Amino acid sequence: MGSDPDPLVQEGGAAYSPEERRQLLIEILRRDQRINVREVSTRLAVSEVTIRGDLDVLERDGLARRVWGGAVLPSGWRHEPIFTARLNQNRQAKERIAAAAADLIVDGDSIIVDASSTTFYLAPYLKQRSELTVITNGIQLALELATSEQVTTILIGGMVRGRNLSLVGMLGEEMLNRLYAGKGFFSARGLSLVQGLSERHIPEAQLKSAMVQRVEQVIALLDTSKLGQTSLTSFCPFEKIQRLFTAGAVPPDLMESFAATGLPIDYVGA
Repeated sequence: MGSDPDPLVQEGGAAYSPEERRQLLIEILRRDQRINVREVSTRLAVSEVTIRGDLDVLERDGLARRVWGGAVLPSGWRHEPIFTARLNQNRQAKERIAAAAADLIVDGDSIIVDASSTTFYLAPYLKQRSELTVITNGIQLALELATSEQVTTILIGGMVRGRNLSLVGMLGEEMLNRLYAGKGFFSARGLSLVQGLSERHIPEAQLKSAMVQRVEQVIALLDTSKLGQTSLTSFCPFEKIQRLFTAGAVPPDLMESFAATGLPIDYVGA
């Protein structure tokens, strides 16, 4: 990686949440094909132990292969889209979250679903519903639902954000002004009492904010690595969330602080 500033790394790397830090490690791996623990820990201003732990998590999820001093990309991953890589991060937790949240969706519903990797796992359950309308900015989700005759999929237009396989921008926001849905399903980079649901990418957050304004119920789907975390910009205040579905290991005091607000929490396993 050398001694010059890394364009992928923002100043103040220690402010990254674990999810954001691991996503950054994936992007560095895709660019450089290899990560050196000592170098990247210096760049991100975190300990080598922290980076080794992150790489162990990525290896467990099939996103990296550990080698002496760091990690390399697994075979066949060089050209894999970032969204597809994120689908495998905490995959079991995401699948459990989606399975539980899908029980809220009934025949005839109109719903908004964001372009996150967690909400993507709603797809097989959406296909089981009839007379369902799904509004989304997620390209991958729209393609997944395209073959279902019982689901009407409305893909919100806009600029393509390739790494996330999503559409963002004013065109999508204008389109949302003509639409409304009973339930909205959202994931995020973080969820905190102060910031609510937050994102690192501003155009994505702006579109999600518009989505939140066009639903009656906001339903949050996040694995526990996102809880208590903050990111660059908020798109939904905490008090507007009607229900939270989560899975994974979590400190009891954090869960208690969320529950103390009166927010219904569906915890579906570690």
